[in-house]
Amino acid sequence: MNKKKVLSWVLLISWLLIIFLFSSQTGSESSNVSNGVLKILESITHIPLTSDVASFVIRKLAHFTEYAILGVLCANLLNAYQKLTIKNLIWIFLFCVLYASSDEFHQMFVGGRAPRIFDVVIDSCGSAVGILCYFQVYSIKKKKT
Repeated sequence: MNKKKVLSWVLLISWLLIIFLFSSQTGSESSNVSNGVLKILESITHIPLTSDVASFVIRKLAHFTEYAILGVLCANLLNAYQKLTIKNLIWIFLFCVLYASSDEFHQMFVGGRAPRIFDVVIDSCGSAVGILCYFQVYSIKKKKT
């Protein structure tokens, strides 16, 4: 197996574990992380962000971003084995949606957490954006060669 394939697998599996670990945080642990991010953003922007609305937005952006990264990593792994087609991109997207669904199911068993369909939708949108961004870069590179 070549280095690109090994690295692609390692990155994807590592990211799946990171998502799982974030979902394993209790509700209060997760809130503490979100509040910590808000404090860092406040110190950088000098804009007061400690509100329920700001916390909600940060949490949903985190969902979107972590799944955008998942979409990119899944597309990258598949690209290590074969050329990307629309059909392959749909399969990647379905994998991401299933992982997001299993992630929310997992949260049923974590204290202070609950599964939310809205989070699956946000995660799925993030995955779609990540996959489409990867495909756009892939298409540009392909045209240049």
